[in-house]
Amino acid sequence: MGATNCPETPRQKMIGMMYLVYTAMLALNVSAEILNGFVTVGDSLEITNNLLQSKAESSYQMFENAYNNNPTKVQENWDKAQQVRKDSKELVAYIDNMKYELIANVEGYKGGAGEAKTLMSKEGYINIQKKDEFSAPTRYFFGDTDDGSQGKGIELRKKIESYQAKMMSLSDPRFHDQLKKMQIDTKKKFKNASHQEVNWMQYNFYHGVLVADIVVLNKLKSEILNQEYDVVNNLYSAISADDFKFDKVIARVIPKETYIMQGGTYEADVIVAAYDSRGQLEGDCAAGSLTATDSGTLRLKIGGGALGKRTYKGTVRVKKESGSIPYDFSGEFFVAPPSVTISPTNMNVLYIGVDNPISIAAPGVNSNDLVVSTNGAGLSMTKKPDGTYIAHVKSPGKATISVSAKVGGATKTLGHMDFRSKQIPKMSAKLGTLSGGAIAKEVLAAQTGLKMDLNGFDFPVKYEVISYTVDITTGGDGQPPMTATGGQLTPEMKVKFSKLRRGNSVVFSNIRYKGPDGVHAADGQLAFKIK
Repeated sequence: MGATNCPETPRQKMIGMMYLVYTAMLALNVSAEILNGFVTVGDSLEITNNLLQSKAESSYQMFENAYNNNPTKVQENWDKAQQVRKDSKELVAYIDNMKYELIANVEGYKGGAGEAKTLMSKEGYINIQKKDEFSAPTRYFFGDTDDGSQGKGIELRKKIESYQAKMMSLSDPRFHDQLKKMQIDTKKKFKNASHQEVNWMQYNFYHGVLVADIVVLNKLKSEILNQEYDVVNNLYSAISADDFKFDKVIARVIPKETYIMQGGTYEADVIVAAYDSRGQLEGDCAAGSLTATDSGTLRLKIGGGALGKRTYKGTVRVKKESGSIPYDFSGEFFVAPPSVTISPTNMNVLYIGVDNPISIAAPGVNSNDLVVSTNGAGLSMTKKPDGTYIAHVKSPGKATISVSAKVGGATKTLGHMDFRSKQIPKMSAKLGTLSGGAIAKEVLAAQTGLKMDLNGFDFPVKYEVISYTVDITTGGDGQPPMTATGGQLTPEMKVKFSKLRRGNSVVFSNIRYKGPDGVHAADGQLAFKIK
């Protein structure tokens, strides 16, 4: 070249240009080998991702079979698995679209992402022309920023973080530590080739060539698919994680009474019991002793020297794979001459407005010789042909059942029991199985109507919705409320629900229902927001 204080001659300029071209050609030769390596990895990842998706679908099929066999047991985790499937599918589709959109942007395809997807599915990455282009991909991921605070990179990061947080909320808590290790860490500080501290977007996409960016996107897709597969399998395993494991089955006889009087009949229930012979039950009871038997049970012994009511409490500890699980137990018995036993068939209270089954028996006394009297809360008793009773109460408070027996021509008082008379708890309504919250308009319009939720009230009683009001808020002109008689959705409601948009709200209120104890207003309202 020429000296610094002299202008270059045309010949010197030509030599300099040739040197630059030669250097560039050497660089291109090295880059071509590297780029072909990226092509090979990218095509392999495409195959791997297809296999991962097939594995996940197999897990869903296994899950569905379990749900069909036992919906009650599997329902909760099956619903979570469906949410995992939906969220995973959406994020994978987003990454795929980003990949094809990036290729179309750099290659200049007029057909956009759709054209890029078609070409890639037919030919793979080998026919991408601008494999080593980095300026356009950097603008795509970073916008006009250097730190990635704009552009597609930060958008992708936020979607991954949102997805992974959702997976944590859906998975079994016992799986959280393992899941954290599998998740993509987008928040730690990375080091680039110059050992400078960079963020996640800069580490993955800053000045990355097109084919390398595509491989990174496919790698992220693989990690999402792996998370989906593991979360779904964890949810499936959690269904039976707390089940007891049994390896022995024996017959047991449980007598209804441990003694009978002359002329009576001995009755017992014969059952089949399963137990785990590899583990041992442990327990304690302050009032007596618990002794392990060779048949997988504990035998309780309490001395009966003193007359009167005796109570006892204890704990049985069952060994499981997850550790020892305690189960508290308690009970009472009487040490006395023949006495009466009064017990409610369903619950320990009497409810107003419904039939309350009551069983009354006295050892050694024929049921036809029992005399039953009542007091308080408007209590009355009706005897059924099978010897049991139905109790009816009219007002809250204390109700008393007293029992006497005709023995040897005389009437002898056997005992009494006090009950609490209560109103049936207020019920709340549900739209199908839904209690409110975010909902797709198609799901809302597909519901059939309202039904009453017993809120854990186990008494056999039936309620039906007799009327309700629906208010729709769209953010524009107010719409008059719609009313319905009965619990079904009206055709007008379904039409309006199908036209709702994201952010619109639907509120079911003024819900009234009818049962054996009269007409009531439901507890609260149902509020939905279209997502």
